[in-house]
Amino acid sequence: MKKLFTFFLICCALAGGFFIAKKVKISIDEKKYVEKVKKGWYLEVLVDELNVRDEANQHSHLVDSVKKGEVYEILDYEINNSGNYWYKIKLRNTGTGWVANPKKGTKYVETFNGTIDVATPTIKFKENVYHVISIKDINYDHLTAWDDTDDYKITHVVCHEVDPTKDIDQYWIKYTITDGSGKSSSKKQKIVFEKLPNEDAVVDFYDESCE
Repeated sequence: MKKLFTFFLICCALAGGFFIAKKVKISIDEKKYVEKVKKGWYLEVLVDELNVRDEANQHSHLVDSVKKGEVYEILDYEINNSGNYWYKIKLRNTGTGWVANPKKGTKYVETFNGTIDVATPTIKFKENVYHVISIKDINYDHLTAWDDTDDYKITHVVCHEVDPTKDIDQYWIKYTITDGSGKSSSKKQKIVFEKLPNEDAVVDFYDESCE
């Protein structure tokens, strides 16, 4: 009985050792795979789970799903009339598929090392009117910026007009976001100052820089 118990313990130890060795090998293989993928154009999944489809549209056949934190080689991209950008990725099982990334709002994936800048950056704000004490207090904390890469910058001009019906000063702030490839978009928001700015710090509302 004692020999049988010893044999059982040895078998358990061997099985446990095999399991650990297999787990270590998988971990090493995964690390090598990630290192290889990160040498080229790749994306990282930002959401808990993301559908993979056989074509670049949301009505196509579902072929797989990918998980948060995983990285995949990008093979191609497509921009269509839907609300998404689409990336063709190489899956772990050697297959391929398409994943979406919204043109506006919260990103599903982050791309890296791309030689092609796919998306046009955008700006959003929740309030129609931006309140500040003076022109020196303007910042971008209330803005939500979006691009498929983090290589962008935001600039602004303050536009001044006089309401002819009420003969009062009105101000607008025009934000422009520009990415590393030169793609840009702009958006205006009404701005109210507690302390009115000097005329040399603002631009006439009808100037082309305010269009």
